[in-house]
This record gives sequence, structure tokens and C-alpha cells, in this order.
Amino acid sequence: MPFICENVECRAVLARGQVRSIRESEGWCFYCPDCKARNELNDIGAPGGPVELIQPERSDLPHKVIATAQPLEDGRYAAQLRVQRALGVKGTYAVEERWEQLGVFLDAHEAVAHAKSIAADWLDRKA
Repeated sequence: MPFICENVECRAVLARGQVRSIRESEGWCFYCPDCKARNELNDIGAPGGPVELIQPERSDLPHKVIATAQPLEDGRYAAQLRVQRALGVKGTYAVEERWEQLGVFLDAHEAVAHAKSIAADWLDRKA
């Protein structure tokens, strides 16, 4: 089974021979040879036996979510959102979804929080 880089910008699919696993204070990992991102590994080998490393199973893929607050002329903020669903292979994401105005808020932080909650709901439904 290959390793997949969990960096949403990279998503490289790597054969075991392409990665060098190392043990750090936080545990086992490998650094992607393409983007240098740290990727966690778990040792599932028997205690006292040889090390057997696998990537932890994730309940979801690392999707790219960009939530922003667009200032409006009246001093309020429009919540905006872009979501790219990650594919389980290297390469492009699934089609990007965009929402230009999810609501209007008095505070930029409220607008961003609202956009992030919309993204979480949307990704849960797509899973």
C-alpha cells in the first residue's frame, strides 16, 4: 500500500521505497520528498518485534477550505467560501465550489466563522 502525502497542495502518492521513515519525539513519520511536509506514521508491529509502519486512517481527506470576509461599502462583511474536495490520489482536486455571499455580518470574524461552518456542513453531506 502506498503512502499519500497529506499536504492539501501536494497529495503525492509515494511507494514505500520513496520515503525514509524516521522516529521523532512526536512519533514515527516521513517527510514528503516532493513538498517536505511531515506525515504521521503508526507502528503496528508486535512489541519487541520489528517495526511495521502504516499511515493512520483518516475519516476524511484533507480538503482545502478558504473562508473569507469581503468588506462591503456600508461597513459590513459578506461571508465568502471556496472549497476544493481532495481526491485520494495525486493531482487535481474535485471541482471547486464557490459561494460569493453566504450572508452579511457586522464583524469580519463572524463572517469567516459562518463560512467555515457552512463548509463543515457541506463536506459532511458530501462524505
